[in-house]
Amino acid sequence: MKKAYNEERIVTIHQMLFEMARGNFNSHIPLSSNEDELETLVVLINMVAEEIKESIFHVGYVNPHRTHQFIAQSTFVLDASFLIKSFTPEVTYFLGYSESELIDLPLAGIITVASLEQLQDVLDASVSLPTTIALDFTPKEHLPVSVSCSIGKLVNRSEIILNLVTPARQDFYNPLAYEYENEKHNKTRKADALLIQKLYDYILAHLEEPLPSLKALSCEFGTNDHKLKDGFRHFFKTSIYQFYNDERLKRAYFMIEHTTIPLKKISVMNGFNNYSNFSKSFKKRFGFSPYEMKRNETSFTSLPEG
Repeated sequence: MKKAYNEERIVTIHQMLFEMARGNFNSHIPLSSNEDELETLVVLINMVAEEIKESIFHVGYVNPHRTHQFIAQSTFVLDASFLIKSFTPEVTYFLGYSESELIDLPLAGIITVASLEQLQDVLDASVSLPTTIALDFTPKEHLPVSVSCSIGKLVNRSEIILNLVTPARQDFYNPLAYEYENEKHNKTRKADALLIQKLYDYILAHLEEPLPSLKALSCEFGTNDHKLKDGFRHFFKTSIYQFYNDERLKRAYFMIEHTTIPLKKISVMNGFNNYSNFSKSFKKRFGFSPYEMKRNETSFTSLPEG
């Protein structure tokens, strides 16, 4: 029985990884009471998804492979007992349930226990409405999805209103036109990513040499300088020269800390022909000069001065 349960957990892990691979970082794997390696893996995967979501995507983000025209505002109308009395059509696509399955269904059937308690606490606390909280929805045959929801009420009515952002049905649009544009966009982005990856690898392999001009690099990679400069900044959030300079200074820092190679030789090995320039750049980057660093006296690497 335990083997069957573990196999089910592994399937859930695979499903979560697939969700992350297609760009959905709102899902998460429900935890179990087991304290084993699988549970540790589940916790780590959930943490990675959460970290990526928090550092890259805005609240309510649904899918990076869809433009905003594929995002819909969805609404639930609940009675005082949290029974679903009405909703907008997009909800059925988002949750995977039919209209008949959702009408009069307790909200507990589509959100987690913790989320239901959180919603109840907000309403019991008489918080000024509308207010926004994150609720974990449980779509049919899918992992839970965290969605930012606005909670409100109607004037002179007891109904509770939940507004949330969900994926819109693709058949509301022209699928052929969308697929063509999407395929064209993906091919362009893939080609751009490969080009910038080659430039990235080239820079790291030539840190000991002066960086060629942007025009020379463009000729080297068969493109124009505008595409190379903008593409690198898009993928790495920095300029080509700044990246080159930071990487050779970081390598110099490592060499100073872990070897006994003379400082002047380290500067040359990292593309600085003038030690004074190296020292100034190093101090500007790290806040202290190379001479102020504590060196590894037991290092296995040592070169004579010269």
